[in-house]
Amino acid sequence: MEVLSYILSIAGLICIIAASLVKGKNMKTILFLVFMANVLVATGYLVGGSGINGAISCYIGSAQTIINYFFECKGKPIPKWLVAIYCIAFVVVNIVIGGINLLCLLAIIASLTFVMCIGQKSGAKYRFWTIVNMLLWCSYDVASKSFGTLIGTHIPQLAFTVVGMVIHDRKKK
Repeated sequence: MEVLSYILSIAGLICIIAASLVKGKNMKTILFLVFMANVLVATGYLVGGSGINGAISCYIGSAQTIINYFFECKGKPIPKWLVAIYCIAFVVVNIVIGGINLLCLLAIIASLTFVMCIGQKSGAKYRFWTIVNMLLWCSYDVASKSFGTLIGTHIPQLAFTVVGMVIHDRKKK
C-alpha cells in the first residue's frame, strides 16, 4: 500500500504543479486542479496508513474547493458565512477524528490556511498562501511520518509554487 500512496501523491503533485503555474486570474482552472490534487493526496494519506487528519482535511478541502469553483464559474463572491462554515468544519472534524494533539493542531492550522488559498482572486495571492500552507503540511507530514506525501507532494509543490512566483509574480523593472 505504501507504493500506492506514493503513486497517488505523485498524481496529486502533477495536478497541483499545474495549478501553481497557472498565470493571472484564471482561478477556475486553479480551483479545479486543486480539487483533483486534494482528492488524490487524501487518498494517498489513507492508503499509506498514517495521517488520518491529513486525509480528512484534504477531503474536506476538496469539497470546499469544488464549491468555490462553482462560485467562481458564476462570477459570484464566496459568502463570508460559507468561509466560516469551512473553518468550523476543519476544526470540528479534525478534533473528532484525531483528538486534541499536536498532529491535530497542525492539520487544523494548515487547513485554515488552505481556506485562504482557495479564497483568492488571483494566482499571485493563491501562490503566496500556498507557500504558507505547504510549510505547515510539510511539518504535519514529518510529525505523522507521512513521508510518501511529504516527498511525493508537499516538498515538490512548495518548490513549484516558488517557481510559479518567480515566473509570474515578481515585479518587472
